[in-house]
Amino acid sequence: MDANEKPSLRLILAISGGILLGLAFPPFHLGWLAFFSLVPLLRLMDLLNSYGKIIRFGYLMFFVLNLVTLYWAGGFFAAKDWYMMVGGALLLLVHPFFFCLPLVVFIPIRRKFNLPTALVSFPFIWTAFEYLHSATQISFPWLVLANTQTYDLAAVQITSLAGAYGLSFWIVLTNVGIYLLSREIISGRRAIMSPLVISSLALLTLLYLGVEWYGNRRLSDLEPDDTGRVVRVGVIQPNIDPFEKWQDNPDSSLSILSGMTKQVAQRPVDLIIWPETAVPCYLLHPSNQYYYAAVRHVVDSVNTALLTGIPDIIYYRGNSKIPKSSKRSLTGEYYETFNSSLLLEPGNSTLQKYAKIRLVPFAERVPFSEELSFLNAMKWNFGLGGWGIGKDTTVFRYLLRDGREVRFSNLICYESIYPGFVAAFVRRGAEFLTVITNDSWWGNTSGAYQHEQYAVLRAVENHRWIIQCANGGISCAVDPYGRIVTSTKIFTKAILTQEIALRDDQTFYTEHGDWFAELSVVVSGFILMSALGTQLYISLRRRQLDEVH
Repeated sequence: MDANEKPSLRLILAISGGILLGLAFPPFHLGWLAFFSLVPLLRLMDLLNSYGKIIRFGYLMFFVLNLVTLYWAGGFFAAKDWYMMVGGALLLLVHPFFFCLPLVVFIPIRRKFNLPTALVSFPFIWTAFEYLHSATQISFPWLVLANTQTYDLAAVQITSLAGAYGLSFWIVLTNVGIYLLSREIISGRRAIMSPLVISSLALLTLLYLGVEWYGNRRLSDLEPDDTGRVVRVGVIQPNIDPFEKWQDNPDSSLSILSGMTKQVAQRPVDLIIWPETAVPCYLLHPSNQYYYAAVRHVVDSVNTALLTGIPDIIYYRGNSKIPKSSKRSLTGEYYETFNSSLLLEPGNSTLQKYAKIRLVPFAERVPFSEELSFLNAMKWNFGLGGWGIGKDTTVFRYLLRDGREVRFSNLICYESIYPGFVAAFVRRGAEFLTVITNDSWWGNTSGAYQHEQYAVLRAVENHRWIIQCANGGISCAVDPYGRIVTSTKIFTKAILTQEIALRDDQTFYTEHGDWFAELSVVVSGFILMSALGTQLYISLRRRQLDEVH
């Protein structure tokens, strides 16, 4: 029986590919698997030439990948919120379909060109897919291939030039080279020691070593991190139960946060950070003036600026333009709520806020709520969900005790996985970056460890320090070269302090953004149009000939 007719072979290829690729992602230190984990997929694409079959077996492979890497997303181990569990289950079931899109695009290209020529286009197609997959309200780019390399600091240095998508391209291109080479050897068309095989091996080796050489050179020639402008940041990890805090009085959370803040203030720090939605109430609402005064008292008493995550609420009155996704209170007022961060300075009543822009689909906001506003009733049992979308990439500014101004930007939770989005803050003047998050929903699973590692790429891409503050861990400090200088253990109360250098330089990636990904979109579109155009021409010509006869 021909290999194309053996279902068992196709199943083995799909399942093994999903497992290999899944194990390449953190927290497994097996990133090297990524360089041949797509080989089973490429074999499937070689064997199968119909849309139905490639979607079926491609879905199976990517379902296994999602199961290995995102099993934690529904909070199944805590089992405290049905909506979260349903959302997590749907993510595991639906998300693999997105990964089938580049396979569907590849089929007409495969039919038009011979396999080696067609496969050369696949790295561009995959890179274009990853980039476009991060561009809409249903985006969830947690599994960008570049994320497999965060333990290889030499490899990730290339992201300062081409971004994470350039690193993904390198990984796919290496897989293609390995597959084509092994295909020639196994089929017997080429001897192992033939000139073509040897030259191909040499090219693959040079491709791999070239990226590693660039990274090692950059790491061995580190610039002094002392730019003359240094700040010391204090991170509070209170380890408050994320489920219980929304049911308890805010006094309980504030008591823990205030006590730990006074401890960290005994050390000389210039900025103190509390985690995402640290205070479980609308802190700036007039009805919560008591809690706002309590937080303001903490800031003034320690004489240090404070960045904290807060839920925020805005009412639309009078002639305000009311978004279709807004909610209506019992008194008839329209309002929106936001997952926000707030900067408070001692002795300064000015409020600086940032509202989260990249929201987790369904968990924080139903996608396209402007068009599907009736779905905004869907939310977690703990009052979360239905958040409004923030409007601007805020750069916070505050003064040190000596009068120097510091500029930084804050990312909330999974916003840190969007490369171009993060770079936009740096282009606007952020001298360092902070991430506030609450990864405790998911238990002691892979999610928190993956989130910590993904900060490595953002630091390298933009040559900026990143300070991450998590409610229950993992909090960490990442230097501009991607080294995790210090980190906390998960599910512990912890105080982390780190001295960091302020930077105003810009990498090539920061300045030019996702230029490589955009180039891949153009190249992929051109190749696809060429393939479809030829098919359309042949179809029209055949129809004309049939009409003549």
